Amino acid sequence: MAAGKKDFIIKVLKDTKTGKEQNILRRYKGKDSEVVIPDGVTKIADYVFADDIEPNKTIEKIIIPDSVTEISYRAFAFCKNLNEIQFPRKLKKFEIDFKYCPSIEEVSVPQSVTIIMIPSLPKHIKKVNVGDNIIAVEFTNNHGGKLNCIKPQVVAEIILQNPVYREIDGFVINTAKKTTLFRTDFTKTEVRVPDGVEVIGPNTFYEFYQLSKIKKEMKPIEKVIIPKSVKKIQSVAFINCSFLQEVVYEGLTKKLEVDKWAFLMCVNFHKDGREIICKDTPKKKEKSKGKGVGWDRLTRLFVIDRAIKSGTYPDADKLIALCKAHGIKFGKDGNTDCSPKSTIHRDLDDILMFSNTLCEERGDLIKYDYGHKGYYYTRDFKLDFEGILLNL
Repeated sequence: MAAGKKDFIIKVLKDTKTGKEQNILRRYKGKDSEVVIPDGVTKIADYVFADDIEPNKTIEKIIIPDSVTEISYRAFAFCKNLNEIQFPRKLKKFEIDFKYCPSIEEVSVPQSVTIIMIPSLPKHIKKVNVGDNIIAVEFTNNHGGKLNCIKPQVVAEIILQNPVYREIDGFVINTAKKTTLFRTDFTKTEVRVPDGVEVIGPNTFYEFYQLSKIKKEMKPIEKVIIPKSVKKIQSVAFINCSFLQEVVYEGLTKKLEVDKWAFLMCVNFHKDGREIICKDTPKKKEKSKGKGVGWDRLTRLFVIDRAIKSGTYPDADKLIALCKAHGIKFGKDGNTDCSPKSTIHRDLDDILMFSNTLCEERGDLIKYDYGHKGYYYTRDFKLDFEGILLNL
């Protein structure tokens, strides 16, 4: 028996950016074994069907209409007997935790999904079927107030079961889209993108391991050679490559499109791609000066945000040391004696200003824990990097 509409609590909210209304499913109150979510719902929130206090033992199947375009990380948590989910055909991002769904053994990611984040899979998940259209893989999230990192090798084991994806020369590639997804070989400081690739996708060169201790066998990337088959470098393709020094493109400058965020957190390389050496680049061309302290401010905010989300309770001194380790400057012309502690405190204020939360909710977003002697976030949020960019 399918659930009736009276069993659903749906909240209507207006998106502040687009002005469009969202119909968010907040709670299911019924006791049916098969739940059909009403058409028109656009988002399913966390803990809709159960939570750790009241787990659900009746739901076995959930059918989601195509109107749903967003499903929260723990939407299905604590559904003890849930064994089947019929996902919508218009879902673009798949980031769902099945840790608290012990009866689910197989997960099928819809063909419509283009962005995926695969958490560490619990033992009860025997198989994950991935669609053909993945063009971006994410390796971190901060659900529960703690930064979680997923190893590329874990994702590779899952995604390479689909023959559309192949591992070539240390890169996992969507061969149908001719797009790089991520690296699997971290033993070289110089690499070449395989021939035939047309797009370098988001997070392809993300050096995720710098958020923790760098293992001896892992070497930070210093030089990348890009074949002329590549036409586009997408946003955050080289994110966090702090040691990147040189990028060589074997084609002409006008043939390569570079997103303005492609080199975010590459403190030794300009963020808009002006330092890419192309086939038609004059040999004696001077390096452009970049945007100076503005970009350092941006990268500081990124490092500080990630450090606090890691759950390690960093204080101002630790944040300063972390920024310096990434080669980030604090003052004009690299003068790191320019009150770095004051700069850190101003940066914390900037994080509040550019958080995607309401103004009245920002006051208690960052707190100092006197027991751990460091900062922490009181709830999940994301930084508005577009807003920061406009204010550089």
